[in-house]
Amino acid sequence: MERVKYKLSPHMIAWLFHRLSGIAIVLYLILHVWGLKALAQGPEQFNHLIAKYHLPAFKIGEILLLAACAYHAFNGFRIVLVDLLGWSNKQKKMWFVAAGLALLIVIVGGYPSLMAVLG
Repeated sequence: MERVKYKLSPHMIAWLFHRLSGIAIVLYLILHVWGLKALAQGPEQFNHLIAKYHLPAFKIGEILLLAACAYHAFNGFRIVLVDLLGWSNKQKKMWFVAAGLALLIVIVGGYPSLMAVLG
């Protein structure tokens, strides 16, 4: 049996990151809805949960969530442009622009959470 080898390309990386970011966002939404049940258990339980959200691990999680949402949004917009406008010959350049914009959003938006962890 012959082994199949894949050539790692920007298209494959874009596809993989889009799938992984989508899964991460769904897992976050499940965790978020589960956390909201603390509202029904009273203010003391809810305040206890909110206090946990200020721990460094959750702040890092916020940055990762921002990264997943930003990448998924910009790459999704790139996919729409390729599908609707037929810009398939510009996919590679568009992916780098989408990834760059997502990185910019993560740097600007993640700075407060990073400072909360470090400071």
